[in-house]
Amino acid sequence: MVHDMNTFIKKLLGFSIGPVIGAFISFITIPITTYFISPIEFGKASMFILFQIIFGTFLYLGIDQAYTREYHSGENKINLFQNAISIPLFLSIIVLLAILICPQITSKILFDSPNYVVPSIFFGIMIIFMVLERFILLSIRMKENALEFSVLNIIVKLTILIFTLIFIFYVRRDFLAIVYSTVFGQILGDLYLIVRYKKLFYLRYFSINKKLIKRMVLFGLPILVATSLSSLLNSLDRLSLRMWSDFYQIGIFTATLKIAAVLSIVQTSFTSFWVPTAYRWYAEEKNIAYYKVVSDSILLVMSVLAVGILIFKDLIVSILSSGYADSRYLIGFLCLQPIIYTVSETTCLGIVFSRKSYLSIFVGVIAIIPNTVLNILLVPKYGAIGAAIATSVSYVFFFAARTYFSNKSGMKFAVSKHYMVLLVLLVSAFINLVQTNMLLINLLILLVVLAIQYTSVNQIWRTYKGKRLMIK
Repeated sequence: MVHDMNTFIKKLLGFSIGPVIGAFISFITIPITTYFISPIEFGKASMFILFQIIFGTFLYLGIDQAYTREYHSGENKINLFQNAISIPLFLSIIVLLAILICPQITSKILFDSPNYVVPSIFFGIMIIFMVLERFILLSIRMKENALEFSVLNIIVKLTILIFTLIFIFYVRRDFLAIVYSTVFGQILGDLYLIVRYKKLFYLRYFSINKKLIKRMVLFGLPILVATSLSSLLNSLDRLSLRMWSDFYQIGIFTATLKIAAVLSIVQTSFTSFWVPTAYRWYAEEKNIAYYKVVSDSILLVMSVLAVGILIFKDLIVSILSSGYADSRYLIGFLCLQPIIYTVSETTCLGIVFSRKSYLSIFVGVIAIIPNTVLNILLVPKYGAIGAAIATSVSYVFFFAARTYFSNKSGMKFAVSKHYMVLLVLLVSAFINLVQTNMLLINLLILLVVLAIQYTSVNQIWRTYKGKRLMIK
């Protein structure tokens, strides 16, 4: 088992290179954009990216998840890829055509003005490239080509950074600078992906497999509903701010999300590698002890990183311009989102292994209800802070529901430690709303988090020393 876990860690590190460097590149853009662009303009740009994510969620129809589920059982990988991408790609083209017919409506939705026709059309073009990128990267992930996956992620992030620098220093310094740099950088990076993996699009031997498509759609539709609910869960905070607050609050909230993205480095790295690994372990009938070790370990890593961000929050926020100083009060809450999602990826496996994808719909509903109620109650009065509280609390419900249904589906191990740590982190986020120096208190919180996870620390140390793991 020690050998297997060491191999696991090596592959995880390989998948981490790209997200880590990519996040570092993205992190460089934060002080550049926040220094030259006001929170209000930043808020407008964030709505463009938010709706891009929402549209992408619906267009996949859950077939992207079905593709990963079918990957190891299909012999002709290229034909599987082409059948999987066909419907989402067709729908993305329909969206672009609809935008071309009524670009003013799209502009009004995105930017609260009908005058931004060109950015709206670029929005439609980006949707198509999003679909292509999603399935190409999924193909690389399922092959477990860690280094290649990482390099390609770096290329896409680097092109966006380059265009951001060009637009801000030589073209313009409003929200359109972020929009255009994101569009051109993303498209250029994706064009490289398409050329690099052009074999995936060779249609010489393509044939429509109706049974395969039907199977993927049936598997994917419940996931579509669940993913739509998850997307709404991730978007309701900014949509609520759009309805009951202003672009300044949206800008502060979005800037804080980018700081919390430090934790998303681990989330992206881990989930990119964990999904194919978990499926392979399941096929190999690995003992549940393997999954528990991974779950406990990722909880330890994510929780320590979260408290670390709280300890250094003033230094981190100082990277932004003075106009974004209120971000320090949101960061504790928004760090919980990537933590809980990442850890839940290790406790929800019973749902996917049992093919009961419909259970994810119940997970989404259970998380959406407190999210909606709290946003309605808190956002009109407290703005971005209220939205952050709503998001963090709803994700606790998300974790509990995911874990419960997974347990009922046959994948059960003890998670009391998980709940204790999440409770401590949630309480610490409320404590950090105080405007005094919180260094000593946050250091104490770190000690509490480590004390709760003493067995996990000991477990990792034993693995490092090459000793037998003691799973409890």
